[in-house]
Amino acid sequence: MRLSHGAGNIPYQLPSVIRMSAPQLPPIPRAVCVYCASSRQCDPEYHAAARRLGTLLANDGRTILYGGSKSGSMGALADGALAAGGQVVGVLPNFLADMEVAHDTLSELLLVDDMRTRKHLMLTRSEAVIALPGGSGTFEELLEALTLKRLGLWTGPVIIVNTDGYYEPLRQLFAAAINAHFMDERHELMWLFVDSVEAAVQALDNAPPWSADARQFAAL
Repeated sequence: MRLSHGAGNIPYQLPSVIRMSAPQLPPIPRAVCVYCASSRQCDPEYHAAARRLGTLLANDGRTILYGGSKSGSMGALADGALAAGGQVVGVLPNFLADMEVAHDTLSELLLVDDMRTRKHLMLTRSEAVIALPGGSGTFEELLEALTLKRLGLWTGPVIIVNTDGYYEPLRQLFAAAINAHFMDERHELMWLFVDSVEAAVQALDNAPPWSADARQFAAL
């Protein structure tokens, strides 16, 4: 990791770790926020897909923003992108950094006060979201992004990678919410399910458009 810092007239290098208390960083062009898991006990198929996604995004010239961990799919994602020469920005709360879970070769690591700041920075600095299979943390991040998109507060593509049918229950839950009139049929355009990481990268340029005008039908 890199950081340029100076003391007087003598420049020196430190790992690129930035400690932040308030989210005040601008969006990164062509950046993709990737939600995924740190579990080391899930099927290795999920780790392989994450590493492949990292490679594909790097080859497509896209910066990755993710949760900053070295474990599980999160670590595999970063390793795949870095090995392909890509840029990877991790965002990690201080308490997790204290647990020594941070990936140590990222392009940049942002250390923040709490989980809410982490989620805010990951999303607002990105042009799109890709969600890989994960647990409660991934679910929370994904659903928050969709909530903000429904309200027109963030309008980028949201691509859900349905590896081995993992997200089929979520697809059914969304359909049930629409059928029960908790969501509008137009809200189906907020997300796109794909079956592979290759399809996810292709979908970044082909996702249905969305705008802040969506807030006009956010409430039913």
